[in-house]
Amino acid sequence: MPDRGIRSILAADDPPMARATAMTDPARDGGRRADAGRIGLATAAAGACLFAAFSPVSIVAYQVGWGLSLIGLLLAYASGRVRFRRTPLDLPWLLFAGAQIASVLFSTDSGHSLRRLRGEWILLFFPVFLQAIRDSRIARRALGILMISSCLACAYAFWQILAGRDLVRSRLLEPIGGLHIATGFFGHHLTYGGHVLITGTIAMALLFGAAPPRRRLLRAGVLLLQIAGIAASFARTAWAGFLAAIAAAALLRRGRGRWAALALGLFVIVGLLAVPAVRQRIQAVGDFGDDPRMRLWATSVRIWLDHPIIGSGLGTFRTQFPHYRVPGAYLSTAHPHNDILNIMVNAGIVGLAAFAFFWIRFFRWVGSVRGRLPESDPRRPLLTAGMLVAIAVLVGGLGQCFLTDEEVGTLVWFTMAATAAIAREVRDEG
Repeated sequence: MPDRGIRSILAADDPPMARATAMTDPARDGGRRADAGRIGLATAAAGACLFAAFSPVSIVAYQVGWGLSLIGLLLAYASGRVRFRRTPLDLPWLLFAGAQIASVLFSTDSGHSLRRLRGEWILLFFPVFLQAIRDSRIARRALGILMISSCLACAYAFWQILAGRDLVRSRLLEPIGGLHIATGFFGHHLTYGGHVLITGTIAMALLFGAAPPRRRLLRAGVLLLQIAGIAASFARTAWAGFLAAIAAAALLRRGRGRWAALALGLFVIVGLLAVPAVRQRIQAVGDFGDDPRMRLWATSVRIWLDHPIIGSGLGTFRTQFPHYRVPGAYLSTAHPHNDILNIMVNAGIVGLAAFAFFWIRFFRWVGSVRGRLPESDPRRPLLTAGMLVAIAVLVGGLGQCFLTDEEVGTLVWFTMAATAAIAREVRDEG
């Protein structure tokens, strides 16, 4: 007899058993595919949690988290048992990303724009985490981890304003009014300010959500620490963004909740003004008409007026600046210090329209879904958090380029992805 395997012997000698064996093979294959899908989704969810844990601390570590989510999703999709889950934000995001790519093709300096395109990988955090976070359970876990990690960063920042040292980079920090400007685990105080603006806004939204007394007390402590971190950054854009988020929270709340939000805003304003170093920082604005940021903005408008439709090209502000420079002193000319103007310079009206389309649809969709949930639903404050973070970043971004600052921009898109994932879950429930 030829050397045949057991299966071929059975097939020759017992046709009924052969048919049974043939029937089990697809079942086994299906089981393996299902296992691969589950492992892939679990890996993607773990990557989201890893990002949340290290976002306030380490660029390399949170990039690993994003990569882990991407690998997990690829494995899950390859299994054939996991499908892409659509949201109303997919098209606006694609249009905005497409506008950035198109600006490279029509750039005044194509080589420079092509090199700068690598920096736009920040945008990929949104679709990857939107698919990695499959339900509100994963979103709550990831955001809870983010709160713990960010509180540690806030505690470190508060120590920095007193000690005046950055232990991570072995340097002294800039003094101001007897204190020091904190940078947290980042290289610049504006980056830290943008990051803690997001985590502080999330903490505020969670405090206003329904919760047992003990948990509410814990959330109040977390918020106080986050407010201290926002203050320690001495980033005026973060202060403005946080106050805008508080004002928006007051509009979203009713009755005692609205008064609580207004009281929080008053507490923050009085608390900030009570610190001499903060007053010094506010007074440093000086003559607003002679502020270096105003010259940056005027220069940006000049560039845009010459390239209104598709912009001068991705990342070309630095190369165009000498040709359109408004006379006067400058502190930094790396970017316009304004997210809206930065988009207009890069991608013109086309980019700005896509950007506006994304946020209009975001607020309409998430707001509609949130309105259908009762106050007692634990997902409602998470949806509120996403909306308030968007407002805080958009307002703060009027004086700083948050969306192209990697540490801040990645957290913005992560938060938007978590919010959209929760809204998708509510939508799918009908």
